[in-house]
Amino acid sequence: MIDSEPTGQDGGLDAHAQVQGRRVGISVLASFIVHLGFLLVLAIWSVGLGAGRGQGLTIESGQSSGSEFESFQIDSSQIQEAPVDSVQESSSLKSRSMEERLSEYVEQNDETTSGLIGSLEIAQQAATAASSSAAGGGLGFAQTSLAGRSKSNRSAMVQQNGGNEQSEQAVAWALDYLARHQLNDGSWSMSFEDSCDGNCVPGCDGKDPYRFGATGLALMCFLGAGHTQNDEQYGDVVTKGIYFLQQSLRRTSDSGYWVDTVASAQMYEHGIATLALCEAYQMTQAGELKESCQLAVNFILKAQYRDGGWDYHPGRPGDLSIAGWQVLALKSAAATDLVVPREAVEGIDRFLDSNRAGEFMFRYRGGKPTKSMTAIGVLLQIFRGKTKDARSVASGIEYLSNQGPSGVDMYYNYYATQAMFQIGGRSWKNWNYYMRDLLVKTQSPSGHLRGSWMFEGDHSNKVGGRFYSTCMACLILEVYYRYLPVYGQASEDFRF
Repeated sequence: MIDSEPTGQDGGLDAHAQVQGRRVGISVLASFIVHLGFLLVLAIWSVGLGAGRGQGLTIESGQSSGSEFESFQIDSSQIQEAPVDSVQESSSLKSRSMEERLSEYVEQNDETTSGLIGSLEIAQQAATAASSSAAGGGLGFAQTSLAGRSKSNRSAMVQQNGGNEQSEQAVAWALDYLARHQLNDGSWSMSFEDSCDGNCVPGCDGKDPYRFGATGLALMCFLGAGHTQNDEQYGDVVTKGIYFLQQSLRRTSDSGYWVDTVASAQMYEHGIATLALCEAYQMTQAGELKESCQLAVNFILKAQYRDGGWDYHPGRPGDLSIAGWQVLALKSAAATDLVVPREAVEGIDRFLDSNRAGEFMFRYRGGKPTKSMTAIGVLLQIFRGKTKDARSVASGIEYLSNQGPSGVDMYYNYYATQAMFQIGGRSWKNWNYYMRDLLVKTQSPSGHLRGSWMFEGDHSNKVGGRFYSTCMACLILEVYYRYLPVYGQASEDFRF
């Protein structure tokens, strides 16, 4: 009430002093907020840009103590580096925060994606949960696996997980290159014989075009960056690719397959194509894809050998390299309303155990352990619910960290990068700073080849050529948002 307010000179002075005190307090608080914001901007700048920008193949910590990041010394004699000036810099790089710049970049280079599952809140929860030490309790793979791909989330995930403007530019160029090499029927070919009139030689002269596997890989690149059938920029490209796979699926009464037993890599191609189609269904929930996805999944289930794995053709003892694609396809299917039986998932665990070599390494076809098989084994264990502190996972990650990224083997890099990203922490930061800048530096920067890569590894030389190298490199650079970290979420859609 008014009568209760202080009156007289003393009361007026006291009220004035209180007002002055509040003003001083507000000023101090405002100053604190401004300085705190300034410090946060500096912190974001330091984390986002302090680890090299593609100017060399050895990544140093950039810190006086030299204790946070190690250096990878890798033989780069076979790497053809792109010119340094191909790495584009922003003229206003130092005037805005990294998140603002990335948001603007994505806005300029990525048209609206509609129908994509995921929200920024989910993406941020998933990224934050990556620091948890064990799986369980929280969001599931179905909610988090694709949340980072939407345009609204992608720039935030790039910033938070270790990407930068150059890595996103490399992805944009790669997608442009792949779009230019799509065939008229919607497919892609690893030989490029019909799509570029020899302009991509050397590197595109594989004897087998592997059109179903090639189409699956290319679609995964577009889907990984959030481009679906509904997308304005690449919607037609994705729609044509999906249509090719659907029309090419050979349907039986209870399953469907893309390549028959005379194909040299039947289950490789089938697994990759199934993964791409299931991701498209998971992202859009388009009802017309459900039947094709379930039929393709059913073929994977029928082809599973009694040891729990898969070989080049159905009904043969498993090969961990081939099994990797089948498991990822089943994982994507299980995140939707498609049926993946418990028995198939339990078989995967048996197969992994049978291919162990010691505590943490994995072997190829019962032979000696290899780093590529170990990378696949570690990733599949993570997706099957092993905690990051489990000795088989922790020791495997330590082994991969010591090996470092390869300068030529993108197959190994593809699986190892995903495993390292899922674990996070110092090992991931160290790995990422080398892997990211290596790919930015070695991408072709101009002409018909702009956006492509060619590495002199076995898979590129003998099988996939420039197309394969480009797809694998693009998928590696999409790691920041393609599958968000699973730790901290309950993957009950794939754990029994």
